Amino acid sequence: MKHLLLAVSLALVAARAAPAVATPATNGPVCEAQWQDPARGNRIVPVRIRMPAGTGKVPVILFSHGLGGSLDAGTIWAEAWVRDGNAVIHLQHAGSDSSIIANGTFRSAMSAQQLEARTRDVHFVLDALATRRREGACDLSRIDLARIGMSGHSFGAQTTLAIAGTHYPQARLQPFDRRVKAAIAFSPQPSIGVPDSVAFSGITMPFFSVTGTRDELPWLNKVTAEDRQRPFRAMPAGGKYLLVLAGANHGIFSGQGRAGFGNTASVTHVHAVVIEATRLFWRATLHGDTAAQAVLDRFAATLPAGDSFARK
Repeated sequence: MKHLLLAVSLALVAARAAPAVATPATNGPVCEAQWQDPARGNRIVPVRIRMPAGTGKVPVILFSHGLGGSLDAGTIWAEAWVRDGNAVIHLQHAGSDSSIIANGTFRSAMSAQQLEARTRDVHFVLDALATRRREGACDLSRIDLARIGMSGHSFGAQTTLAIAGTHYPQARLQPFDRRVKAAIAFSPQPSIGVPDSVAFSGITMPFFSVTGTRDELPWLNKVTAEDRQRPFRAMPAGGKYLLVLAGANHGIFSGQGRAGFGNTASVTHVHAVVIEATRLFWRATLHGDTAAQAVLDRFAATLPAGDSFARK
């Protein structure tokens, strides 16, 4: 019974109210594919590509799902980012995706080996973008590989932290990828087995952490809501941001609809604030928009009591 309840809870966090693939009127095509990495025995990496309308060059943002997730993760955030002129590519990671809910391997999937596999998925997709010109209706030649962002939720946030330069002593490879210029982590968490000052000292790129005062999963691990603020506080100053939303729980940041258990924040409010703050961040970092940078730096003044925004 314990395993059944945990599996159901995980499914609700990772996939509750997942919207169907759709192309909003203001956006371009949405394309899905299964890319194979020959360097890893033809490991399959499913991708969902969202392109903005138009024909010009655009930045690209990769999105990595949480434990037990799928290509549906981050849909709400991605649709907003695409409307703002970015391409978004969702990645699905075999071994820590939705298949672990059915086979009951969710705890073993929280491993250094799976983190390594995830970061290699990211490297592979970025390599593939340098040679692939088209995927279905999606014109990949429009993607500007000098303007790459990385984002993810939960285990995807750990993946994002790793790509950004976090030191994970458990992982065999150094996952940092210099091609990524800016990153957003939804529900980040501290490293294990190394002080925060060591773990996050290598993150020099612009980095935005998004969390809530109820952002925890006590049935899965001991990471508290306060722990999720630690990466920001340990990173070196310069282009670092932290948004903390009152009453927001872990599930609401998956970008898939309703929040699930334990959330006391308005879902509408959380979605609106996160979309606006992250949109400004990508505008500032991937588009060189100085006006957006100025608004982002004053973002704390737009928030109601209880929410907080810090920068350094």
